[in-house]
Formats: sequence, structure tokens, C-alpha cells
Amino acid sequence: MTDVTARAGRIDRPRRRPRGAHAAGVVILAQFLLRAASAAGALLVGSYFVDLAHHGVPISSLVLGALSALAYLAELILAPLSGSLSDLKGRRLFLVVAPLVAAVGIVLTPGASVFNATPPLAMVVAIVGVSRLIDGTSAAMATPATLGLLADSTDEDRHRRGRLNSMYELSSSGGIAVGAVIGPALYADTGLWAFTVLAGIYAIAGILVATFTRTDRPKADTTPVTLRRRLKIFSNRQLLAFLPSWIAVNAILGTWVTSQITYVLAGDRAFPGQRFTGSLAHHPAWLSPILGGYVLLFSVCIIGWSFIVGRLPTLPTLTVTISGAVLTSAGLIMANHGIALTVAIPIVVVGVFLEAGFTPAALTHLSDISADFRPNRGLIMGVYSVVLGVGYLLGNLLGGVFAQWLAFDGLGLLTILLAIIALTTIPGMMLAERRHGRTREAPPRDSSTSTPVSARPNDDATQ
Repeated sequence: MTDVTARAGRIDRPRRRPRGAHAAGVVILAQFLLRAASAAGALLVGSYFVDLAHHGVPISSLVLGALSALAYLAELILAPLSGSLSDLKGRRLFLVVAPLVAAVGIVLTPGASVFNATPPLAMVVAIVGVSRLIDGTSAAMATPATLGLLADSTDEDRHRRGRLNSMYELSSSGGIAVGAVIGPALYADTGLWAFTVLAGIYAIAGILVATFTRTDRPKADTTPVTLRRRLKIFSNRQLLAFLPSWIAVNAILGTWVTSQITYVLAGDRAFPGQRFTGSLAHHPAWLSPILGGYVLLFSVCIIGWSFIVGRLPTLPTLTVTISGAVLTSAGLIMANHGIALTVAIPIVVVGVFLEAGFTPAALTHLSDISADFRPNRGLIMGVYSVVLGVGYLLGNLLGGVFAQWLAFDGLGLLTILLAIIALTTIPGMMLAERRHGRTREAPPRDSSTSTPVSARPNDDATQ
């Protein structure tokens, strides 16, 4: 009788919904829209610059790379501040305002052409530069708040953390895939009005979060984060050991997922012996299915990783996934030089599958580290934007240099060099992990205070 009663009690008792489950789904959907608009916007800038070059404006890969890098410069500077404020003011405010700020930035982008059909280069640089800075400010507001909310809602379930981080990355890469499809096609159909359409997508993302999430509850710890406190938090050994590898991988993303690839493939420049450079000069709309298909493959691979990333040891997973970038680049370089696609494509597909697991594993690792700093989790998650900003900044600048030097081959060569740099940092990460494991016998402490984390009230995520 007792067993029957106990079983009945378990059946009748409603299952407790994970904290922040509803909000997590909404912000992941909003992330998809933001990434789609951002990716489409990057390709629109590339197409816009191709048009300007056709009209005699002296645009080069170096100018394009420098302007694109401004967004990531703004993001890396402002993200820690934004993350700290999201700890104090709540995540929702930043998740609502960020898309609206991005909408303003994207509308400004083609402003030079509104005043002059063939604007001077200085005017183009000034207006596009301002729009890129605004775009980076928006990313600095959105990313730490989103990752902080996801980490808040998964402290009690690491497997769910792995799934949600994979879904976050899937929304990012899926959004990029959609953006890659609609960007060039939208510009070909509507011209400069395409920037206004993207502003509408940004606005929809903000409205979704405002409508379907509730206001955050006040945090238990509202102590202002001083510079000294930030330095103590950022001096965490695991975090410091992880940063070089993550910066290098984000530099790889900054090399490819920007306007540079549009300019290399669809620009007028040809390069002896290279199949891809300038191949779409007279067919820019073909960029949409090509780039969209590539990122869609990446997204499908992430779905596979979502079932396993929370169950695997993090550092070996990171090693394998970084190696995938080398494999992918090798396959693309071979294809660029005329190797049969039946040989090159399988190499690229295997490489894409491997590299697709890096960001879910990296975000899971960062979420694990942030568990020791729950009152300042937004600040820790701001590190993601910092490494993203530094990486994309380096990727844009170095990508411009290597593209100017070796065109498409230059992008592949730079990717291989950056992956090798990332792999050399893994032993240091393993050493920091072992040292941290030895200190976990005592209750984990926030490095900025003397209070054990386990003794503090848990911070509920946005409901």
C-alpha cells in the first residue's frame, strides 16, 4: 500500500518546470532573428561596397575589413560593462533595448548614398563606421544578458546546459544561414531598402522579448562591481587559460562570417590558379544559396552535437573541434585549386561537423566557470562578447590582409594558422583544470569576496 501511495504521489505531483525555461526559449528565438539580421546586414554591406566600387568609389578589402572590425571593437569594450549592469538591473531590459539599437545602426549604413549617388570615400567611411559602432553596441548589450539568463536557468542540470548552449549556437548559425540566404537576394531585389527591412527584423526580436518575458526579480547581490573586483574575477586561472584559444577560434569566424567573403567571391578581382576568387562577379545572387547551404550544414551538425556535448569531457572535445577547422580549410583550398569536388567536399563536410561542436562546448565550459561567480554572472558572460569582439576584430583585420595577399587561399591559410595557435593553448587549459579540481574540495568561493558560493541565495533566472 505504501508503494502504491508513493507512486501515486509521484504521478499526481506536477513536474517542476526548470527555472527560466520559458524565457530561455524566447531569447533563443530572438537570438535567431538577431543573427539572421546581422548576417544579412554584413553581406548587404559587402554588396553595397561592390556597387560603390562599380561607381568609382575606391573601396578595397582593407577598407572593408577595417570598417567591419569597428562593430567588434565596440562590443569587446562595452560587453563587460553591459554584463555587470544586467546583473544589477536584470537581463530583460538589455534584451529588449539591444535589437532596437541595432535597428538604428542598420538603417544608417547606406546614408552616404542618400546624399550622393557616387559619394566620396570619406563620407562612406564616416557613416558606415558610425553604423558599425552602433551595431557593436547592440551586440554588447544582448549577448551577456542572453548567456547569463541561459546559465542562470541551467545550474542544476549540466546536460540541459549542454542542450541549451547547443540550441543557442544553433539559433546563431541557423540565423546566419537564413541571413546568408536573404542578404544578397534582398539587396538584388530592393537595393538600399534592404537595410530598412532588416531594421524591421531587429524590431520584431525586441518586441518578442518585451511581450513574452517577465521583468526580472531583484538580484540577491547588488554590490557595485569595481575595477578591482572585475580584475579579481577575470584573474580566474581557468578563464585566463581558456581565453587565447577562444579568441583564436573567433578570429576564424571573423575571417569568414563577414563581408570579406562577399567581396572575395563577388568582386571583380581574379587571381591566377584560383577557382573561387571573383567567380561570382557577374552572379552575386548565387552567394545566397552557396553561403546559406554551408551554414545550414553547420547548423545540422550542431543538432548532432546537442545530444552529446553535455556528456563529454570539455577539453578533449575542444581539441577535436578545433582540428575540424584545419580539415575544412584544407578541403576548401584544394577545391579552390581544381581538385575534384568529389574529393574535396567529403573533407569539408567532416571538418564542418567537427568544428560545429566548438562553441557549444566552449559555452558549456564558460557556464561551468561562471557557477563560482553567480552574483556577477553577467560580467563573466561578458567575456564571451570580449573574446568574440577581439576575435572578430583580428579576423576582420587579418582577413583583409590575407585576402589582399592571396585572395581566397589567404582566408584558408589564415584559418589554419589560427587553429594551430588555438591547439597550442589546450595543455595550459588542462593544467588549470587540474589545479581547479584540487581546490574544489572546499566550497567554491567568488574570487571577489570571501563568501562561499554555496552559502549564498540562488539567483533565479528571468521567468
